[in-house]
Amino acid sequence: MTDLFTHWIDVVHWAMKSDTPKQACMLGDKYVFDQWDCPDTVQAAVRYPGFDVVYEGTMGSSIDDGGLEFRGTEATLKINRSWFGIFQEGATGRENPVVRAESYQDGTISHMQNFLECVRSRKEPNAPVETGVSAARSGQVVNLAYQRGGQIAWTGKTPA
Repeated sequence: MTDLFTHWIDVVHWAMKSDTPKQACMLGDKYVFDQWDCPDTVQAAVRYPGFDVVYEGTMGSSIDDGGLEFRGTEATLKINRSWFGIFQEGATGRENPVVRAESYQDGTISHMQNFLECVRSRKEPNAPVETGVSAARSGQVVNLAYQRGGQIAWTGKTPA
């Protein structure tokens, strides 16, 4: 949960303007890499004030490139590493978004450009260190849930 999850939850925190989970549940197991200390297949649910996040990850399949879905009552926004689409609620077919945009540049390039520019200018980067800390914290809260039998409440200071 402190690897790929942190990159996706960072986007959720930014979009939802909330970065501290209240509760977390996680199931995980080893199906591919028995020698790992951590599970290679996970399902997690994380509750924030006013919304929930569901995360699935596995080393056993690469059917898609992961991504996010923001599901609302009127539409769903699907984001992955190369495109985003907005799908109107009630419309049929995920292959026909109302809006679709694609990117052909690896996002790592713009992150590194911003970082190097901030080293030169001393300006704050697009993603300050606090952003990384909150994303890592969310992953650690979910890991604690896993280590404590699958569920945990979080007060922001210590696990309950």
